[in-house]
Amino acid sequence: MTKRAVFLSSLLSTAAWCSLSVAPLYSSPVMAQLEEVVVTARRREESLQDTPVSVSALGSSDLERSGISTLADIKNIVPNLQVAPTATKSQAIFVRGIGQRASTPELDPGVGQYLNGIFIARQDSQLLDAVDVASIQVLRGPQGTLFGKNNTGGAMLVTTKAPSFDAWEGATTVTVGNYGREDLKASVNIPVEGRHMALRLSASVRRLDGYFENIADNSVFADEDRQAIAGRFLWDISDHLTLDWFSFWSHQDEKGQGSNCEVINPDAAAATFFIPGASDNYAQRCAAQEDLAEQRKVAINAEASFYKQTSELHAMTWRWRGESLDVESITAYSRQYDLGKQEDVDASDFSLVHNGEKYATKALRASGIDPGDEARYQLSQELKANGRFFDNKLDLTFGAFYSTESIKGFPYPQIIGANGVLGIPPTFLAGSLFPGGLFPDLGPIGDLTDNLVFPLLSASVNLSNIENETRAVFIQGSYDFTESWQLTLGLRYTEDDKQREIVLYNPDFAAFGMREGLIHAQGGIYAPVPRVVFDGIDFAQPIPFLDPEINETSLAFEQLSPAATLTYFGRGAWMEALAIDSFMAYATVSEGYKSGGIGLRGRRLNAFEPEIVNNTELGFKIDALGSRLRLNGAVYRMDYDQIQVQQAETGPGGPTDVILFLDNAGAAIVQGAELEATLVLDALRIDANAGYTDAYYRDYTVFLADGSQFDRSDEPFAVVPEHTRSIAIQYQFMTPVGLIIPRLHYSYRSEIFVGLDAMASLYEGATLGGQELYNARVNWLPDEQWRISAYVNNLKDDVYFGGGVALGDNLGTTTKAPLPPRHYGVEVAYQWP
Repeated sequence: MTKRAVFLSSLLSTAAWCSLSVAPLYSSPVMAQLEEVVVTARRREESLQDTPVSVSALGSSDLERSGISTLADIKNIVPNLQVAPTATKSQAIFVRGIGQRASTPELDPGVGQYLNGIFIARQDSQLLDAVDVASIQVLRGPQGTLFGKNNTGGAMLVTTKAPSFDAWEGATTVTVGNYGREDLKASVNIPVEGRHMALRLSASVRRLDGYFENIADNSVFADEDRQAIAGRFLWDISDHLTLDWFSFWSHQDEKGQGSNCEVINPDAAAATFFIPGASDNYAQRCAAQEDLAEQRKVAINAEASFYKQTSELHAMTWRWRGESLDVESITAYSRQYDLGKQEDVDASDFSLVHNGEKYATKALRASGIDPGDEARYQLSQELKANGRFFDNKLDLTFGAFYSTESIKGFPYPQIIGANGVLGIPPTFLAGSLFPGGLFPDLGPIGDLTDNLVFPLLSASVNLSNIENETRAVFIQGSYDFTESWQLTLGLRYTEDDKQREIVLYNPDFAAFGMREGLIHAQGGIYAPVPRVVFDGIDFAQPIPFLDPEINETSLAFEQLSPAATLTYFGRGAWMEALAIDSFMAYATVSEGYKSGGIGLRGRRLNAFEPEIVNNTELGFKIDALGSRLRLNGAVYRMDYDQIQVQQAETGPGGPTDVILFLDNAGAAIVQGAELEATLVLDALRIDANAGYTDAYYRDYTVFLADGSQFDRSDEPFAVVPEHTRSIAIQYQFMTPVGLIIPRLHYSYRSEIFVGLDAMASLYEGATLGGQELYNARVNWLPDEQWRISAYVNNLKDDVYFGGGVALGDNLGTTTKAPLPPRHYGVEVAYQWP
């Protein structure tokens, strides 16, 4: 029996088991008004329209209506939110132009993600599949007072559905579509004892063959193979005390994202290089494959591109409810293991750049070195209290937070070519090694140089052990001076300790030269040899490494993060005259803080400073026309200092010595606006939003390895679109066979700059064009238990790219991650009783 047949058989069995009873049909398609939305943007439950924070809130019904199945999907319906691929298949989240592009454990995210109040520390574990989600909230702007460090851009809060004490109930959703789409989500709620205990279990399986054919081996990229299981146990121990236990497990084992390449500088350092036995160089190979994007194909070394990880999370939450004070304690433990994250960085079937974890461990083990397995652990404890005092005029939140994180054996290589071996044409090195040219006075004999090759061995591997510890205390209070005016003041004090040990393995150039009969010149470059000799190099043999160098350093940071908000609530006859049901306006001054860290710059550890964001914001929230119209908006300006960015430079070894490192980029201004609107007119609903981000550097000076400086302040912000907008229109009507709800969604994102090194901004190809997506969906609800949906995404089947990396001075190419082509499917959901 085939895999698909097994899946469809389980689908039919599940549907038959669930079909125990049928509820009456819906009686009316009319939506009278917008419902109240409850959010926790200030660490307590409040109405969205009474919360002076720019927040987008999506409930479970919103997610179903929009067809959102993963957290990456919400970028199309939330203003000023960008989710883009990184150098691996993990995603980078940006809010209002602030986030973190690099996916590496030495660098903290710029947008915090919380699952049931638990902070997810690493960016490459952020995009958890949406299993049994009750709500997703996107908070825009620094959230450093109540949520802590690493929330300089904002925060994303994901809450799963809580168990119910009342009755057995469950739900199943099955999705089948083209490109091998086969998804299954199921949940069940189990009352345990006397309406005081309940257990909720959920599971998710996602399968997709992939969208993009790989011409190198006929494999398919952009596939999905993911499983997740969650359990939540709720126990009302007494009228005052509740225990909430949550466990989550997920596993992902897929190919890499798959990217296309485009030549932007054919004369760049690595663009002219070749490998033993290859008749062309990297730039020529990339240029020959540039049209693959339009064909929905990629050219990837499949063994060099994959994404694999297993994650666990366990949390125990105690809640004590008093007359005027509620106390909450959250103890959480998480770990990641069975890790493997790697991407074919050059986005071609040319063996040029290998910097993933597999190549690091493979190279070391081939040389008789056991690096062990990478593992990551985190333990956190938060104690928080909410209370109302002074005749309920003061709403106070205060508490303390502690976290310790350990990352063991994180491997990172910089291996280029065929197992570290590349060929350099004499013309490339003529200017640097031979200023007068190669054999300038030999006439025709100089033509012999066309058959010469400078062999290059470039291979280094490092293993890191990282320890992070955070301690913080916080307090925030909102005081109602009158019915119309409220003042909120907050303060958080944070201490961070970071420690990193790095074990660096460098190649033994002399041993390699003796093995292959080559004479070493400098920096891994060997004396020129005829091409036939170069093609005969046995690159399949292990790379010889020197004895390891061990370096260790530690840093400590501390930060005081204040916030103040003045809020006005509309009252009086003027609101009734204007048909306004509720009005709120606010002015906020806040600060965000992201911890510094310890990176690697060539062969030395490199400390980088914390990021600081000072935000000034004006916002409003309006419900009008009998709660049929909701209009929320904000304008903001942020001073963004000590920006942490991944940079590329040429090291002291010459043009072939390419160094990727993390450093601070000086200062910038990020300013803009966002607007969200919802209109309900009987059976018609319109959701629209728009975001504008104007981000520019005030100071971006790069200090190069040779001691010189380079001004990059005219460079655009990377992966930050200037404009985003979206509109969704749906209409629901009753028919003899049930409720029908067609929905059309349009989203737009302007162009994005993806340059990484200092030269990328000089090339037009370092900017990816804007994208316009049309998605269509029809929901059919024959009764209150069944929902059958048909969808088509990317209706026009346009070719767009979601992210990428441009290196103008090193690779000379832009690698671009394509978005999915037109894809369609059917979704069947059943809930009982």
